[in-house]
Amino acid sequence: MDMLLIVSILLGFSALFGVLNERFLGLQSTIGLMLLALITSAGLFLLKSAGIIEGFGWQEALVRELDLSDVLLNGVLCFMLFAGSAGVKVKGLEDNKWTILTLAFGSTILACLLIGFSLHFTLGLFGISLALAYAFVFGALISPTDPIAALAILKAVGLPGPLEDIINGESLFNDGVGVVLVAVAMAFAAGSSQMGAQDSVALFLREVLGGLTLGLLVGVITHFLLLGTQSYTNQLLITLAVVSLGYSVALHVDVSGPIAMVVAGIFVGNVTGPRIPEDVHQPLKDFWDGVDELLNSLLFVMMGFVIVLVHNLDWAPLAISVPVAIVVCLLARAVSVYLPITLLNATPALSVDGNRMTGLLTWGGLRGGLALALALTLPDSPQKTLLVNITNRVFAFSIIFQCSTNGKLYNTNYQKSILKGRNTTWSPRRPPAWCRDS
Repeated sequence: MDMLLIVSILLGFSALFGVLNERFLGLQSTIGLMLLALITSAGLFLLKSAGIIEGFGWQEALVRELDLSDVLLNGVLCFMLFAGSAGVKVKGLEDNKWTILTLAFGSTILACLLIGFSLHFTLGLFGISLALAYAFVFGALISPTDPIAALAILKAVGLPGPLEDIINGESLFNDGVGVVLVAVAMAFAAGSSQMGAQDSVALFLREVLGGLTLGLLVGVITHFLLLGTQSYTNQLLITLAVVSLGYSVALHVDVSGPIAMVVAGIFVGNVTGPRIPEDVHQPLKDFWDGVDELLNSLLFVMMGFVIVLVHNLDWAPLAISVPVAIVVCLLARAVSVYLPITLLNATPALSVDGNRMTGLLTWGGLRGGLALALALTLPDSPQKTLLVNITNRVFAFSIIFQCSTNGKLYNTNYQKSILKGRNTTWSPRRPPAWCRDS
């Protein structure tokens, strides 16, 4: 199956599912697309199992040849992160910087550790063996959150500005943190005797600080190149070239590409964008918004196909390991959010209802396609088979059940009641952002 045919099939299904969702289901776009892809895959799989049809080789070939991990990690991720972060206002990040940084780094690391220990020992009680090192690998890849679907639904019911900034900011940065944690956990899982705690910290800092530095450099270069031309075509080529080259450099020098692209996007969106003439800036912004939506649509359709087809296990271990993994992930997320929020509440950095904030961030902390892509990159082993299966089903549960109920569980009044009326920054004398906006 050639690449043009693969892309054509994905585009065709994305368009068809998009229309069906709009006309009949009325779900948020990413949920509807993935749900219809899941139904299509599952239906074909059941027909094949019942002997009604011989098979569906085109779908298997599509999943096999257009490898999700390679497409996402070494392809479209740089464009998605740049496009998503370019629309984020630095003012909102600054107002909630301590909350965002604490959740993106502290909560992600804590969730990784909690999931690793809990999953290893809980599955052991049911006679399912998962090495502790690989349990930490699962914790690292499943801990980052994805804001796309959750924000779309919560915005529809009136998500207050500070909460939107916190959810968006956390998920933009913890993708990079998760990739780094997976690298560290895999080093331990591979039995690296040379890597101790000090080496792990050094690797983590190199990836994070290197990504921040490279992202700032990419942003500055893009800034001067964009301001040196008034041509929309040239500016379009500049952004595409610099983003792809910057991400490639990050991969080759072993620093965090996701963090680099987030920093570059925030810099260009907030420093460069306002200095570009509106007649050029608006089409450029529309293009990157379209790229973001298009790539997300294609990826969610592809993930719907992947979940049904990859690395199937017997039903017995799945029937135990999947519910256990879902519960462990939710509890670990709750604890890893509640503790930092409680600590921040004791400072001028934050003033919220801790229990309500924990509930919102726990159920609204959706798992993204990055988790499934990272799981597929693991070295072949029996542990990988189990990890891929529980990862794609935790992801499916997150998108279909958590995302679809967010708006009903956390309505406008609930969300506004989270904020107590004190400032969300370190300067208590400044009025809070939501008061100024209103």
